[in-house]
Formats: sequence, structure tokens, C-alpha cells
Amino acid sequence: MIRKYFYGLSLILLTVTARGYQDNDFFKEYYEKVDGVFDEQEAFNTVAFIEKYWRIPGNTGFNESIYHVVERLEKAGFILEDEADSSARLVYRIEKRPMRVTTWEPVSGSFKLSNGEELLNFNTNRHMMAMNSYSTDGEREFEVVYVGSGRGLDMSNVKGKIAYGETNVSTIYNLAVIRNGAVGAIGYSMPGYLRPEKNQNSIQFKAIRRDPENKGFGLMLSFAAKQKLDAALKAGNNKVKVNLETKVYNAEELTLVAELRGSKLPEERFVFSAHVQEPGANDNASGVAVLAETAVVSAKLLKEGSIDPERTITYLFGDEIISTRRFIEEDKTRAQNIKWGMSLDMVGENTAITGGSFLIEKMPDPGAIWTRGPEKHSQWGGRVMRKEQMKPHYFNDLVIRQFQWIGKQKNWEVNYNPFEGGSDHVPFLSADIPGLLLWHFTDQFYHTDQDRIDKVSKKTMKNVGTGALSIALMLTENKPEMPYYVLNEVADAAYRRLEGEYNLSNKEVADGADLAKEDDILSTWADWYQKAIESTYDVGGSRNDQFKSAVIEKLDALNLKRDRILTDIRKQ
Repeated sequence: MIRKYFYGLSLILLTVTARGYQDNDFFKEYYEKVDGVFDEQEAFNTVAFIEKYWRIPGNTGFNESIYHVVERLEKAGFILEDEADSSARLVYRIEKRPMRVTTWEPVSGSFKLSNGEELLNFNTNRHMMAMNSYSTDGEREFEVVYVGSGRGLDMSNVKGKIAYGETNVSTIYNLAVIRNGAVGAIGYSMPGYLRPEKNQNSIQFKAIRRDPENKGFGLMLSFAAKQKLDAALKAGNNKVKVNLETKVYNAEELTLVAELRGSKLPEERFVFSAHVQEPGANDNASGVAVLAETAVVSAKLLKEGSIDPERTITYLFGDEIISTRRFIEEDKTRAQNIKWGMSLDMVGENTAITGGSFLIEKMPDPGAIWTRGPEKHSQWGGRVMRKEQMKPHYFNDLVIRQFQWIGKQKNWEVNYNPFEGGSDHVPFLSADIPGLLLWHFTDQFYHTDQDRIDKVSKKTMKNVGTGALSIALMLTENKPEMPYYVLNEVADAAYRRLEGEYNLSNKEVADGADLAKEDDILSTWADWYQKAIESTYDVGGSRNDQFKSAVIEKLDALNLKRDRILTDIRKQ
């Protein structure tokens, strides 16, 4: 397909722009540079190092993971910010903050029936202990009392005993230990998408409240352990042996901030974020590893002269949501110049084992109001949003279309989902900064102790990392062709979306649906895309007459399409 020429552009720019739309050559140049350097084995090695540790802010595993990434960055040429001069392009810093609360670290644990049969051991079920549990000071025997399931919990006979129920362990702990004098809590609550009947030894990690007064503990059961405990209790054997060793101590929180400083517009930023905490391989050692490798790749390309970003690329490693929010909120001037945010969370999955697919979670668009046609929430789920919560922007379609192109090259499944929240993209959106999440779902090992290195794919990590960095470089290098490429991508996506929504609405009306509702859906999508196309002024400039004319042309075409489909729908 050949696009109409933009008014007043040179023939060279027109040729590049048209070719970029048709064959993706403009993006392809970045992709090939990054793909040729990205080392999937090094990324995998980083996952292997990090996933050994049980990681929450302040503990040994979290800190060792941060310093491992620092070592990789330094080898690639990043310099400690305090030691770098103003001309340095590759810098990093470690921000240290005293934690207001204690950190926690599991060491060992076992859970047995009174006859010595072991139901759980930390070596094979490292999520058996709830976060913030205290040690038992050796093996101790306790009576177990079943308190029920759901909300109907009976705490009348738990004092001095362990309360066991079929609900979240934190709920049981609050009611049994804090309010009624139990010594500990046992919970079982495994969502269906984890397939507990199949993955019978999986345990999903949970937390209980910090409780230095009672110094109790929480245990979570696997499906297999639950079956055995239930059988024992039914037979009248209500004694168990618990031996837990944990560390609860004061610590400081670390955040690693690395940057490739822009050559002309260093105050403007593309910010990547990957959270270090959570003890899994995919969640989120894979995100940390991919982000570390993208930083290394950007350093290599910079040093060899293959790239020269005008804007800064920031690589942020820390505590999920908290570190990203802090980076945005602590410096209002810095926040005003963050142009894009991208979260890497669970990005390395071998989907043949874990299930699901690679997903791009969009900024709020009408697909989060009406989930129909190509729109589909993950099993994580998302609430129905309102029109005033929409975030029209070109970033959604630009990122989706580049990854879909990579998927075709690599025979790799790429999908997207409406906004659901829950990761590092949320602070960007809360600050009205364009922000997206790269992730995978459904994952039958999500948050379980079976999320280990054998579930990670080197190829997936390379595909995600290559795509993410290529997009960042395309936007930060700020070449003259870039705004027109971005405009073409979002405008073409707009026309396709309106046509698709029209077809859906046409069928709905023919089947007796409310005409006013279908009119509203189409009008809302048209309005969203009008604003998304206008958002390209952010990279093209509203005062650039050539680009302004190009945007107006796309808006005129969009409005014509909107008017046509609305007129047609309203005739029915």
C-alpha cells in the first residue's frame, strides 16, 4: 500500500516514510542492530544468578541481585555517577534508603505430621513460609485446629494452637494469632489457573503482617500437602511438627538507576523499569536480566558508534511500583520530561511449559470499557473502566505493531490485553506519562515455588529485550523520519480499529443490540484515536508546518471514516 505524500516533504523523506510504513524498514534498522548484539545466554545467566535468592527489599538476595547487575554494567562501560564528568554518556548510581520496616529472609523449614512424615520442606517448597514469619527456635510440636473456609472461620478453640483454614493465610493469621492467641496459621488458597490438581507440589507465596509482639508464623500448603494433612486430621491425628528458621532485621533499600545520557535532549527520557523483588525466575529475575542486557547492548552500540540517542534512556531496578513512583515523584522537573515508561515484568517465559503468551498491556483505551472482538482480559482480570480514565496516545499501537512485526519474523506469538494494572507501568500512568507493561499470562506457575530457571526461555528474553530496546532507540535517537513513522503507525491502526469495531457493531445491531450503545462505542473509539493521532505532536512538533499538515491529513481521513460508519450504523 502506498500512502499519500505529506505536504511539502522532500522526496527523500517521502520515500523513507512510505517504505517505513510498507516494509517496516525504519524500525527494522534498529531491530537488526540490537538483535545482532543482544546476548541471550548472558541474559539467561543473569536469571540463573538472581533466581537462586528469595528476594524482598533489603534482604541478601535483593541486594546481591542489584550488585550483580552493577557488575555487568561496569564491564559494559557504565561509570559511577559521582565519579563521572559531565561528558560521560554511560552512568549509574545506587540509591540507598533506610527502611522504615524490617526486611525478612527465609533460611530453612520443615513441616511434618506427628509420626515424622514430612509434608513440606524449604529445600523443595521455598514458598512454604509466609513472608514475615518468625523462627520456631527448633522443631516444636503443636496441635492443629481446622477453622473452616472462606469467611466462615471459627476461632473459638485456637489459643496456643495452629489455626488451619482454606483461605488466605494472612486472614487466618490476623484472626487466629493476633486476635485469639494462636501460635501460627496454615492456609490453603490456590487459584484455578495454577492448576493445583496437576501441579500438586506448587505453593504460591504469601505474606502475613509484621508482628514482633507475637512472633508467630504462617505456612502455606501445596495441594499434595493439604491432602495429607486433611487425611491425618480426619483420622484424629491433629499434632504436627514445625521447624522454621528465618531472619527478621533492619536494613536499607537499594535502587539502581543507570542511564545512557542523551546527546542533545538529555533531560527528556525513556524510562525502563524492572522490579527485583519476588523470588521467581520469570517473576521477576527475567525482567531484571532482560533490562540488564538491554543496558549492556545500548552501551556496546554507543561505543561502536552505531547509535547516538538525543534523549536519555533510563534503566531502573528496584522495588515494584515503589521505586518507579519514587523516581517520578521525587523530582517534579524530571518527571515532566519523562516521555515514555515501559515495565518489564515476567518477560522470559517458555510458554510451552507455563502457558499463556507474551502480552503488551495497553494504556487505558476503550477496550478496557468494552472488551469485545480482539480485546480480551488475562485471567488476572481487570475492572471495567470509564471514559474519563482513558489515556489516548500513540504509544499503545506503536509498541504493539513493532512487536507484532518481530513476532512474524521470529514465529513468536505476540498478543495484547486491556489495562489491568498491578506493575511498574501504573506509576507512569498515574503521573499522566505514557506507560506500558510487557509481560506473560496466564502462567500456571505464577508466584509459585515452581517458577524456576527451567521455565525460562532464552529466545523469549531476546525477543522481548530486542523489541523493547529497538523501540526506545527509535524514539530517543529522534531522527527526522521518526515522527512520520509514528504517525503512520497510529493512523493506520486507527483506521483498522474503526473498521473492525464497525463490523462488530453492525453485527450486534443486526442481532437486536441497542443502537445507542453501538453508536457510543464507535464514537468513543473515534475520539480516542483522534487524540492519539494528535499526541504525535509530542515527537513531531505542533509548530512544524510539514508535520502539522501530515497530522491534519490523517485526522481528516479518520473523521471521514468515523462519519461514514456512524451514518451507516444510524440508518439501521
